[in-house]
Amino acid sequence: MRLSKQEDVWPDDDFWLGFFDAEARAFFWWPTAADLAAYRRRWDATPASERPYDPGLETPWDFGSMLDAFRNGEYEILGCRRISPTTARLEFDPYAGPFGGTECMRALIEAFGHRVLHDSWG
Repeated sequence: MRLSKQEDVWPDDDFWLGFFDAEARAFFWWPTAADLAAYRRRWDATPASERPYDPGLETPWDFGSMLDAFRNGEYEILGCRRISPTTARLEFDPYAGPFGGTECMRALIEAFGHRVLHDSWG
């Protein structure tokens, strides 16, 4: 992902899926057309002022959106390095603020069953 971002050459979602086992894939939302229609009905039925706070409108990340967030985030991925036998650090350098946030990074980490211990941006 680091090289794809540096070179702005992004393979399709199927390429990236090859790095995710079934458990990691299960972390993401894979909505059917019926799921999307039901979500849209809930969205339309909820007053705009309540939408940000309604837990019924929260969904997990969908896989493609996570990839898009990485691609479009305004930062350089510096790398991931182990800092102890049980802890690693994903390092990035934002170009400016706002840079797109760290939510996609958190989703990637959590998809593989890891916990984010500290997020310097959120």
